[in-house]
Amino acid sequence: MAGTIADLIRRYRRDLWQVTKFSIVGVGNTAVDFGLFTLLYIYGGVFYATAQVISYACAVLHSYLWNRYWTFARRGKPLLGEAAKFFSVNLVSLAVALVFLYLFREKAQLSTLWAKAFATLFSMMVNYGGNRFWVFAVKKQEKKELE
Repeated sequence: MAGTIADLIRRYRRDLWQVTKFSIVGVGNTAVDFGLFTLLYIYGGVFYATAQVISYACAVLHSYLWNRYWTFARRGKPLLGEAAKFFSVNLVSLAVALVFLYLFREKAQLSTLWAKAFATLFSMMVNYGGNRFWVFAVKKQEKKELE
């Protein structure tokens, strides 16, 4: 069994490191998102959905820069199509977050911050899948060069 796990780790080392980097960036994104949301909602008195949109937009910019250059190691100028895909994925993620924020806050009667925490989990799943398999997907030629 240990040999099998070690083999899997060796085989998927690059993918595991990429997921790890995406998670580290995600922690930073979450700090930007939650920090700004808290400032706007609790201390600024901004409506929770408005605070969500503003804080999420700032976290998306943070996410794009870190994921593009560090997680998925893209070089050169950002391509318009890549940026459009990235922001499309994040709009879908924002929609998912807003739906679950509403459901957890209004229907499940959780506190706003707990509702946001749970909504963020659902949003993260959509976000990683979209970025990994669509926005920053490694093309067949790039895969050969990496090996």
